[in-house]
Amino acid sequence: MNFLLDLAIVTVSCLALGLASKYLRQASIPAYIIAGILLGKSGFDLISSYEFVQWLGKIGVILLMFYIGHEFNFKGIREPGRLFTGCTDFFVNFSAGFLLGLFIGLSLVEAFILASAVYISSSAIVISSLIENRRLIYPEAETVVWLMVFEDIILAILLVVLTSIMAGSLATIPVCLAATLLLIVFTLALIRRLSNFISPLFERDDEIPILLIFALIFGFSSLAYLLGISLQALGHLLSISLHCHISEIIVAFFLGSALSGVKSFKKLIGATISFKNLFLTIFFFSFGMMFQFQFATLYSADFVLALLALITLSILGKFVGGAIIGKRLHGSLETGLRVGAYTTPRGEFSVVLLAVVIGMETGISELLISLVVAYVIIISIIGSSFAKHGDIIAKRMMVGFNKLMPLARR
Repeated sequence: MNFLLDLAIVTVSCLALGLASKYLRQASIPAYIIAGILLGKSGFDLISSYEFVQWLGKIGVILLMFYIGHEFNFKGIREPGRLFTGCTDFFVNFSAGFLLGLFIGLSLVEAFILASAVYISSSAIVISSLIENRRLIYPEAETVVWLMVFEDIILAILLVVLTSIMAGSLATIPVCLAATLLLIVFTLALIRRLSNFISPLFERDDEIPILLIFALIFGFSSLAYLLGISLQALGHLLSISLHCHISEIIVAFFLGSALSGVKSFKKLIGATISFKNLFLTIFFFSFGMMFQFQFATLYSADFVLALLALITLSILGKFVGGAIIGKRLHGSLETGLRVGAYTTPRGEFSVVLLAVVIGMETGISELLISLVVAYVIIISIIGSSFAKHGDIIAKRMMVGFNKLMPLARR
């Protein structure tokens, strides 16, 4: 019965802090992480079945990527300016995080992890802020939404590269990329082939449609795991290293994209979102509960300076990237500054990246773990405010910019 007590602790604590964050009009993601920190290994240690809570949390990540895949539109990549927009955002922000990681003494791999966490904005916070604050009518809203989509694509690539590096060596990356691509093609082709068969099943009014969705999600996720195990066994037979981890969340992303073409599936996405929200909340809690912070590290001057530098540099990076994009696509620096303000929040994907790395049980420094956790909590709160008041921030920045450079044109 311990797991029932654990679930009560998780849901009640997340409900309380989630309500508090909504009342204060703040992002709920840091609230759930803080709940896990307070009640997990770094706090009161009230959770007994850690693995069970983690397992439920992993379902949340898979459902998140499945939902994003359903919303993703491959055709949008070919529209004018979109590739430039995504590449600019990636180059400016990833480079800033990577260089800072090297500067504070992280290894190349750890600097890569830090850069990945810094680069990716929180789609949940950004899109929610656009809707809640009625910003979808702004000319830059479509650009912001596309940036979130582009980051989803890069996330899939980063996960393959990171898991390959952490599991073996750089030499395994081509094999893992090829295996992942093969599984993606198989998934897309199979769903397309079976669409006429599964479409009527989604139209039923009993439990079958939901069972079918989860059977597909867990079935293809299991294929990713089994393919990784098979490659490892093949490498053992050939006396070579093939520690290849095929990310199940990448497969979930493309499964969602494949099912988006099945018309009868669209009416069930609401039920899927409900499951996603529940399990994703548990994921953020489980992310916080597993850490055993070395509080001496948190209070050290070096850590505080590194955290402040990371926050400052990452905020600046989004504004610089946004300014370049706004000037190029919209012919307006102020519009670009609004793009930067809207895309400042970081959250779920930064957490997912770090959780995947930690889950592989490969040694990464306490400094990196503490830095990313503290960074996500703080920047998601700051970023939510930026996203809410993006137009005001952009106007004030333009006033200051024009005072410094009177000849600057909007």
